[in-house]
Amino acid sequence: MISGFKFSSSLVLCAMLLPAQTAAVRPLRTPPSEKLTVNLGFRDWGAATISGTTLLAGNQTGRGGVFAVDTVTGKARWSFRPVLPGGTASVSMRPAVAGNLVITAFSTANPGAVIAVSLATGKEVWRGPNPEQDAGIAVSGNLAYVLSKDGNFYALDTATGQKRWSTPFLTDLARCASEPVVREGVVYFTAIAKYDVPGAARPYSYYLFALDAQTGKELWRYRAEAPYVHTGVCLSQPVVTADAIYATGDNYLYGVVRVTGQNLWPPVEVRRPVEGRERGISVSPLVDAGPVLVGISAGYLLAFSKDTGRAAWEIPGTYRDNFPATAVAGNVLYFQGSPSIKPAASASGTLHALDLDTRQLLWSFTRPTVEPNWSFGRPVPVDSGLWVASYQTFLKLE
Repeated sequence: MISGFKFSSSLVLCAMLLPAQTAAVRPLRTPPSEKLTVNLGFRDWGAATISGTTLLAGNQTGRGGVFAVDTVTGKARWSFRPVLPGGTASVSMRPAVAGNLVITAFSTANPGAVIAVSLATGKEVWRGPNPEQDAGIAVSGNLAYVLSKDGNFYALDTATGQKRWSTPFLTDLARCASEPVVREGVVYFTAIAKYDVPGAARPYSYYLFALDAQTGKELWRYRAEAPYVHTGVCLSQPVVTADAIYATGDNYLYGVVRVTGQNLWPPVEVRRPVEGRERGISVSPLVDAGPVLVGISAGYLLAFSKDTGRAAWEIPGTYRDNFPATAVAGNVLYFQGSPSIKPAASASGTLHALDLDTRQLLWSFTRPTVEPNWSFGRPVPVDSGLWVASYQTFLKLE
């Protein structure tokens, strides 16, 4: 047991539906309308998870908390705002579901906590360690995985919150955290560790790690490198496929062989004309779109080949790479911005659907908000529709 943490009763585990599991979801190909509108009295919603007929998402500003919404009626089922020594804890990362439990990282308070509540009632069941900000939670089988502010990466029993194992990392650099990804008994995530290379300019570095999901044993670590970046590159949220792992960082695209942690191909610098000169450009975290990976920069919607890391196609325009609102369902990409093929009022406030086979826009959607051109959140595709956050609301579009 982790000292000072509170644990309670055991619950039965079952499967859950995650936003990334969209391969069998029929995409929304026709111009949508608002089927349901959820407004629970706060402005900013965090990322969401769908479990059965329940949508789970947090408030990422203000009083914080996590909320359960009936996806059939749009009505709130429950809300949970924990009392924490560090004060209000907003929630930007999506909650995880383990059977009859919802597990959420309340990370903005310090100390915060990983807290599990009943999926049916929202009542607290257990508390775990203080999660690192921007570190999400992954659930696989009877274990939940999270990186803590103390530098440890924890595997917690999903029913009780008790520590199964932990692996120590470092906190000597600016935080570099991601949502863990579990695939075939291996958990992948970003963290900080010593850089034991003679003559190295810095003794610590950012890494992508692969650990045995049952024991915490390190299988490999990958240091993303870029010119003049002595600490290594803090990679964006990794995309894990059957054979490889992909991520962006410091104007580069990286591909890593999943089994060995070696380069799939040499890191590819992403360069485009900026103010009359060709420069390296940053790209938002990638989404998996079948044969390509899609990301957004300030001036381009970009697709990259998984085989080479090189650009496959692009759509110029005006975008916000910190609010890309990208998701994929079937052969349809959802994204936010003002593409040159159909300009919008601004880089925010208009959601589009793109046919990935033909690269034709299927529809564009916007709505009036008190603060004009308010950014949409990351869409959660459901069958022939999607849920997406807007100003003060979570919407179901069909």
